[in-house]
Amino acid sequence: MKRLIRNTVTVGTVASLALLLGACGNSTAAGTNGASASASGSTDASLAKLVPDDIRSKGTLAGGASFDTQPMNFYAQGNKPDGVLIDLLNGAAAKLGLSIKWSQIPYSGLVPALQSKRVDIAGAQISKTPENNGVVNLLAFYNASSSLLVPAGKNYASDTDACGTRFGLTTGSTVNKNIADSINKECKDAGKPELQYLYFPSFNAGSDAIKAGRIDSFLNSTPQIQVAVKADKSLGSTLVGKLASRETGVALPKEYTQLTQAFQSAFNAMIADGSYKKILDKWDLGTMAVEKAEINDQIPM
Repeated sequence: MKRLIRNTVTVGTVASLALLLGACGNSTAAGTNGASASASGSTDASLAKLVPDDIRSKGTLAGGASFDTQPMNFYAQGNKPDGVLIDLLNGAAAKLGLSIKWSQIPYSGLVPALQSKRVDIAGAQISKTPENNGVVNLLAFYNASSSLLVPAGKNYASDTDACGTRFGLTTGSTVNKNIADSINKECKDAGKPELQYLYFPSFNAGSDAIKAGRIDSFLNSTPQIQVAVKADKSLGSTLVGKLASRETGVALPKEYTQLTQAFQSAFNAMIADGSYKKILDKWDLGTMAVEKAEINDQIPM
Protein backbone atom coordinates (compact mmCIF):
# COMPACT_ATOMS: atom_id res chain seq x y z
CA MET A 1 0.00 0.00 0.00
CA LYS A 2 1.15 3.52 -0.64
CA ARG A 3 2.48 5.55 2.24
CA LEU A 4 0.63 8.67 3.19
CA ILE A 5 2.68 11.81 2.62
CA ARG A 6 0.52 14.86 2.16
CA ASN A 7 0.14 18.44 3.27
CA THR A 8 -2.66 18.79 5.75
CA VAL A 9 -3.80 21.17 8.48
CA THR A 10 -3.24 21.60 12.14
CA VAL A 11 -6.15 23.83 13.02
CA GLY A 12 -9.57 23.36 11.49
CA THR A 13 -12.40 25.68 10.71
CA VAL A 14 -13.75 28.19 13.16
CA ALA A 15 -16.97 26.23 13.36
CA SER A 16 -15.21 22.99 14.20
CA LEU A 17 -13.18 24.76 16.85
CA ALA A 18 -16.34 26.08 18.42
CA LEU A 19 -17.69 22.54 18.58
CA LEU A 20 -14.46 21.33 20.11
CA LEU A 21 -14.58 23.99 22.77
CA GLY A 22 -18.17 23.10 23.54
CA ALA A 23 -17.24 19.45 23.86
CA CYS A 24 -14.37 20.36 26.18
CA GLY A 25 -16.33 22.80 28.28
CA ASN A 26 -14.87 21.38 31.48
CA SER A 27 -11.33 21.57 30.15
CA THR A 28 -10.41 25.20 30.61
CA ALA A 29 -6.97 26.72 30.38
CA ALA A 30 -4.69 25.07 32.85
CA GLY A 31 -3.55 28.44 34.07
CA THR A 32 -0.98 31.15 33.68
CA ASN A 33 2.37 30.90 35.33
CA GLY A 34 3.03 34.63 35.00
CA ALA A 35 6.47 34.06 33.50
CA SER A 36 7.62 36.70 31.07
CA ALA A 37 10.34 35.41 28.81
CA SER A 38 12.69 37.66 26.93
CA ALA A 39 15.22 35.67 24.98
CA SER A 40 18.93 36.12 24.87
CA GLY A 41 20.30 38.50 22.29
CA SER A 42 20.05 42.22 21.87
CA THR A 43 17.39 44.21 20.07
CA ASP A 44 18.00 44.95 16.39
CA ALA A 45 16.99 48.59 15.96
CA SER A 46 16.15 48.16 12.27
CA LEU A 47 13.87 45.22 13.05
CA ALA A 48 12.26 46.92 16.05
CA LYS A 49 11.07 49.69 13.72
CA LEU A 50 8.89 47.12 11.93
CA VAL A 51 6.78 46.55 15.06
CA PRO A 52 3.49 48.52 15.19
CA ASP A 53 3.76 51.55 17.48
CA ASP A 54 1.11 50.41 19.95
CA ILE A 55 2.77 47.02 20.41
CA ARG A 56 6.27 48.51 20.59
CA SER A 57 5.19 50.90 23.34
CA LYS A 58 3.65 48.02 25.29
CA GLY A 59 6.79 45.92 24.88
CA THR A 60 5.24 42.60 25.94
CA LEU A 61 3.20 40.10 23.95
CA ALA A 62 0.73 37.61 25.41
CA GLY A 63 1.73 34.13 24.27
CA GLY A 64 -0.30 30.95 24.53
CA ALA A 65 0.71 27.28 24.24
CA SER A 66 -0.48 23.94 25.56
CA PHE A 67 2.86 23.28 27.29
CA ASP A 68 2.38 19.52 27.04
CA THR A 69 4.33 18.93 23.84
CA GLN A 70 7.96 18.16 24.62
CA PRO A 71 10.27 19.16 22.94
CA MET A 72 8.16 21.81 21.19
CA ASN A 73 6.59 23.52 24.22
CA PHE A 74 6.48 22.31 27.83
CA TYR A 75 7.13 23.39 31.40
CA ALA A 76 10.64 22.74 32.68
CA GLN A 77 11.60 22.56 36.35
CA GLY A 78 10.24 25.51 38.28
CA ASN A 79 7.25 25.87 35.95
CA LYS A 80 9.47 27.60 33.39
CA PRO A 81 8.20 27.74 29.77
CA ASP A 82 10.63 25.76 27.65
CA GLY A 83 10.95 24.02 24.30
CA VAL A 84 12.28 24.66 20.82
CA LEU A 85 9.28 26.78 19.77
CA ILE A 86 9.53 28.84 22.94
CA ASP A 87 13.26 29.41 22.39
CA LEU A 88 12.74 30.38 18.74
CA LEU A 89 9.85 32.74 19.45
CA ASN A 90 11.59 34.34 22.42
CA GLY A 91 14.68 34.83 20.25
CA ALA A 92 12.71 36.48 17.45
CA ALA A 93 10.80 38.65 19.94
CA ALA A 94 14.07 39.82 21.50
CA LYS A 95 15.34 41.00 18.11
CA LEU A 96 12.13 43.05 17.83
CA GLY A 97 12.63 44.58 21.27
CA LEU A 98 9.75 42.59 22.72
CA SER A 99 9.25 39.91 25.35
CA ILE A 100 6.55 37.23 25.57
CA LYS A 101 4.53 36.45 28.68
CA TRP A 102 3.39 32.85 28.29
CA SER A 103 0.21 31.20 29.54
CA GLN A 104 -1.12 27.66 29.21
CA ILE A 105 -4.11 27.14 26.92
CA PRO A 106 -5.40 23.78 25.62
CA TYR A 107 -4.46 23.22 21.99
CA SER A 108 -8.06 23.32 20.79
CA GLY A 109 -8.48 26.77 22.36
CA LEU A 110 -5.51 28.51 20.75
CA VAL A 111 -7.13 29.84 17.56
CA PRO A 112 -10.19 31.11 19.46
CA ALA A 113 -7.76 32.81 21.88
CA LEU A 114 -6.07 34.51 18.91
CA GLN A 115 -9.42 35.59 17.48
CA SER A 116 -10.51 37.13 20.77
CA LYS A 117 -7.04 38.73 21.27
CA ARG A 118 -6.62 36.87 24.52
CA VAL A 119 -3.19 36.02 23.13
CA ASP A 120 -1.02 37.80 20.56
CA ILE A 121 0.87 34.72 19.41
CA ALA A 122 0.25 30.98 19.66
CA GLY A 123 3.46 29.05 20.31
CA ALA A 124 2.18 25.76 18.95
CA GLN A 125 2.43 23.92 15.66
CA ILE A 126 -0.16 25.46 13.35
CA SER A 127 0.04 24.59 9.66
CA LYS A 128 -1.52 26.25 6.63
CA THR A 129 -4.86 24.92 5.44
CA PRO A 130 -7.74 26.18 3.30
CA GLU A 131 -9.76 26.39 6.52
CA ASN A 132 -7.44 28.59 8.55
CA ASN A 133 -5.91 30.60 5.71
CA GLY A 134 -7.24 34.12 6.34
CA VAL A 135 -8.66 33.23 9.75
CA VAL A 136 -5.30 33.90 11.42
CA ASN A 137 -1.91 35.12 10.26
CA LEU A 138 0.35 32.12 9.65
CA LEU A 139 4.11 32.17 10.13
CA ALA A 140 6.10 29.11 8.95
CA PHE A 141 9.72 28.73 10.01
CA TYR A 142 10.47 25.00 10.28
CA ASN A 143 9.74 21.64 8.64
CA ALA A 144 7.48 19.18 10.41
CA SER A 145 6.10 15.68 10.02
CA SER A 146 4.01 13.22 12.01
CA SER A 147 4.61 9.64 13.14
CA LEU A 148 2.86 6.94 15.15
CA LEU A 149 3.56 6.24 18.81
CA VAL A 150 3.07 2.51 19.47
CA PRO A 151 4.01 -0.11 22.07
CA ALA A 152 7.69 -1.05 21.91
CA GLY A 153 8.38 -3.64 19.20
CA LYS A 154 5.37 -2.70 17.08
CA ASN A 155 6.09 -1.71 13.48
CA TYR A 156 3.99 -0.85 10.43
CA ALA A 157 5.40 -1.40 6.95
CA SER A 158 2.80 1.04 5.61
CA ASP A 159 0.04 3.22 6.98
CA THR A 160 -2.65 0.67 6.06
CA ASP A 161 -1.14 -1.78 8.55
CA ALA A 162 -3.10 0.31 11.06
CA CYS A 163 -6.46 -0.63 9.51
CA GLY A 164 -8.94 -1.88 12.10
CA THR A 165 -6.90 -0.64 15.06
CA ARG A 166 -7.71 1.82 17.85
CA PHE A 167 -6.21 5.07 16.63
CA GLY A 168 -5.46 7.88 19.08
CA LEU A 169 -5.72 11.55 18.09
CA THR A 170 -5.26 14.84 19.91
CA THR A 171 -8.44 16.89 20.29
CA GLY A 172 -8.25 19.91 17.99
CA SER A 173 -5.39 18.71 15.77
CA THR A 174 -6.95 18.72 12.33
CA VAL A 175 -3.67 17.79 10.64
CA ASN A 176 -3.70 14.45 12.42
CA LYS A 177 -7.43 13.95 11.88
CA ASN A 178 -6.87 14.49 8.14
CA ILE A 179 -4.06 11.93 8.17
CA ALA A 180 -6.32 9.45 9.93
CA ASP A 181 -9.15 10.12 7.48
CA SER A 182 -6.80 9.50 4.55
CA ILE A 183 -5.59 6.23 6.04
CA ASN A 184 -9.19 5.27 6.76
CA LYS A 185 -10.10 5.85 3.11
CA GLU A 186 -7.23 3.60 2.03
CA CYS A 187 -8.51 0.94 4.45
CA LYS A 188 -12.03 1.12 3.03
CA ASP A 189 -10.78 1.13 -0.58
CA ALA A 190 -8.75 -1.99 0.19
CA GLY A 191 -11.71 -3.69 1.85
CA LYS A 192 -10.00 -3.61 5.25
CA PRO A 193 -11.59 -2.71 8.63
CA GLU A 194 -11.81 1.01 9.40
CA LEU A 195 -9.83 2.81 12.08
CA GLN A 196 -11.43 3.33 15.46
CA TYR A 197 -10.82 6.95 16.50
CA LEU A 198 -10.25 7.85 20.15
CA TYR A 199 -9.51 11.43 21.22
CA PHE A 200 -7.22 12.70 23.98
CA PRO A 201 -6.71 16.25 25.32
CA SER A 202 -2.91 16.06 25.33
CA PHE A 203 0.10 14.06 24.21
CA ASN A 204 0.63 12.75 27.73
CA ALA A 205 -2.92 11.41 27.84
CA GLY A 206 -2.42 9.61 24.53
CA SER A 207 0.93 8.21 25.63
CA ASP A 208 -0.64 6.91 28.85
CA ALA A 209 -3.38 5.24 26.78
CA ILE A 210 -0.74 3.43 24.72
CA LYS A 211 1.00 2.17 27.87
CA ALA A 212 -2.32 1.06 29.37
CA GLY A 213 -3.26 -0.84 26.19
CA ARG A 214 -6.35 1.28 25.56
CA ILE A 215 -5.24 2.26 22.03
CA ASP A 216 -2.94 0.64 19.47
CA SER A 217 -1.27 3.79 18.14
CA PHE A 218 -1.21 7.52 18.77
CA LEU A 219 -0.60 10.00 15.95
CA ASN A 220 1.48 13.06 16.74
CA SER A 221 4.47 15.17 15.75
CA THR A 222 7.67 13.26 15.05
CA PRO A 223 9.97 15.17 17.47
CA GLN A 224 7.57 14.69 20.36
CA ILE A 225 7.27 10.97 19.69
CA GLN A 226 11.05 10.61 19.46
CA VAL A 227 11.45 12.26 22.88
CA ALA A 228 8.81 9.97 24.41
CA VAL A 229 10.40 6.81 23.00
CA LYS A 230 13.84 7.84 24.23
CA ALA A 231 12.48 8.39 27.75
CA ASP A 232 10.32 5.26 28.04
CA LYS A 233 11.45 1.83 26.81
CA SER A 234 7.86 0.56 26.82
CA LEU A 235 7.09 2.87 23.89
CA GLY A 236 8.09 2.64 20.24
CA SER A 237 7.60 4.60 17.05
CA THR A 238 6.72 3.66 13.50
CA LEU A 239 6.29 5.36 10.12
CA VAL A 240 8.74 7.91 11.53
CA GLY A 241 8.53 11.20 9.64
CA LYS A 242 6.45 9.61 6.87
CA LEU A 243 3.15 11.37 7.55
CA ALA A 244 2.16 14.91 6.56
CA SER A 245 5.56 16.38 5.75
CA ARG A 246 5.06 20.16 5.65
CA GLU A 247 6.38 23.65 6.35
CA THR A 248 4.77 24.87 9.53
CA GLY A 249 5.07 27.28 12.42
CA VAL A 250 2.80 29.41 14.57
CA ALA A 251 -0.06 31.89 14.27
CA LEU A 252 -0.97 35.46 15.22
CA PRO A 253 -4.34 37.27 15.12
CA LYS A 254 -5.72 38.06 11.66
CA GLU A 255 -5.41 41.81 12.31
CA TYR A 256 -1.69 41.53 13.18
CA THR A 257 -0.27 41.35 9.67
CA GLN A 258 2.38 44.01 10.34
CA LEU A 259 3.56 42.21 13.48
CA THR A 260 3.58 38.90 11.57
CA GLN A 261 5.80 40.50 8.92
CA ALA A 262 8.08 41.83 11.66
CA PHE A 263 8.45 38.32 13.11
CA GLN A 264 9.15 36.98 9.63
CA SER A 265 11.98 39.49 9.27
CA ALA A 266 13.31 38.60 12.72
CA PHE A 267 13.38 34.89 11.89
CA ASN A 268 15.12 35.53 8.59
CA ALA A 269 17.70 37.59 10.50
CA MET A 270 18.17 34.66 12.92
CA ILE A 271 18.62 32.28 9.99
CA ALA A 272 21.25 34.62 8.53
CA ASP A 273 23.21 35.14 11.76
CA GLY A 274 23.16 31.47 12.79
CA SER A 275 21.16 31.86 16.00
CA TYR A 276 18.21 29.98 14.43
CA LYS A 277 20.32 26.90 13.66
CA LYS A 278 21.98 27.11 17.07
CA ILE A 279 18.58 26.80 18.78
CA LEU A 280 17.53 23.87 16.58
CA ASP A 281 20.84 22.11 17.25
CA LYS A 282 20.42 22.66 20.99
CA TRP A 283 17.29 20.49 20.76
CA ASP A 284 18.88 18.05 18.25
CA LEU A 285 16.33 19.20 15.64
CA GLY A 286 18.64 20.58 12.96
CA THR A 287 16.81 18.60 10.27
CA MET A 288 13.78 20.86 10.80
CA ALA A 289 15.65 23.91 9.47
CA VAL A 290 14.31 25.95 6.54
CA GLU A 291 16.14 28.46 4.36
CA LYS A 292 13.67 31.28 5.01
CA ALA A 293 10.59 32.09 7.06
CA GLU A 294 7.35 32.53 5.14
CA ILE A 295 3.91 33.93 5.94
CA ASN A 296 0.36 33.40 4.73
CA ASP A 297 0.19 33.04 0.93
CA GLN A 298 3.93 32.41 0.70
CA ILE A 299 3.56 29.11 2.57
CA PRO A 300 3.03 26.04 0.36
CA MET A 301 -0.34 24.37 0.92
